[in-house]
Formats: sequence, C-alpha cells, structure tokens
Amino acid sequence: MNARRYYLEDFEPGVAHLSPPHTVSEEEAIAFARRYDPQYFHTDPVAARASDFGGLVCGGFQTAALAWAMVLESRMFDDCPIAGIGIDELRWRAPVRPGDTLRCRFTLLDAKPSASKPDRGVARFRYEVFNQAQTMVLSLVMIQLLRRRPH
Repeated sequence: MNARRYYLEDFEPGVAHLSPPHTVSEEEAIAFARRYDPQYFHTDPVAARASDFGGLVCGGFQTAALAWAMVLESRMFDDCPIAGIGIDELRWRAPVRPGDTLRCRFTLLDAKPSASKPDRGVARFRYEVFNQAQTMVLSLVMIQLLRRRPH
C-alpha cells in the first residue's frame, strides 16, 4: 500500500505509473454484463462459443470501469480527486476474457492549475490497460479535476 499523499503537482508529465493487477473472474464478468450489457457473448459461456469472439468476453464498459478501479488500487488518488470531468479517445483494442489478469498504466499528459480556484487543477491522464500477454486491451484519456497540495 502506498502511504504517500499525492496531489496534482506530484504527477510529472510523461512519467508512467502502474496499477496493481486484477484478474477478471467469469462470475464477475457475467454479473456485470447481466446488469449493464446483457448480450449473449458477455452472459452465456456456451452460446458465446458461437459468437465472433469464440467465447465469453467482458463488456467494454466493464473494462473501462476496471481501469479506474485498478488506478484507485494504486492509492495515488486517495487524496486528490475531486471529479472525473471527461473521457476522450476511448478505444477497446482487444477483448478481455474471464481469467485475464489486467494492469493499468497511467501517465500524466498535462495539467493546468485553475485560474479561479487555486486549490485545484485539471489533469489529463492516458490510461492503457494490458492483459497478462502485454496486449493492450483498452486505452483512453481521462480528464480529472484534482486537488493541489495544501500550503
């Protein structure tokens, strides 16, 4: 567990950070899909074999949600987030299957302190999620409102 307290100015542009891993279980994939993306190739392992994917795959939005959950597990956002304010360039690059172990690499692209509220700023991070074979399965740019270090 990371005991350091991070704020906007603690992230350097271009410096990559890596989340802890997360292995997706079949039960987790199906439960998410039943609630939010009930297509047969997400919910029915037998029928999914006849799909274009050749088996069960996780929903894309589940993978995006897992990216944020894994980043939170890094503990680098314990103190600084105020709000997510947008996502750009969301791309699902390869299917995620139950049993895959994922990690998210997140890198600050740029940050700008607020002109009207000096206690915060806007940061853009690139998130890249990789499976155990180092295949990139998802990428996105998250725009986040973050706290600045208290003075």
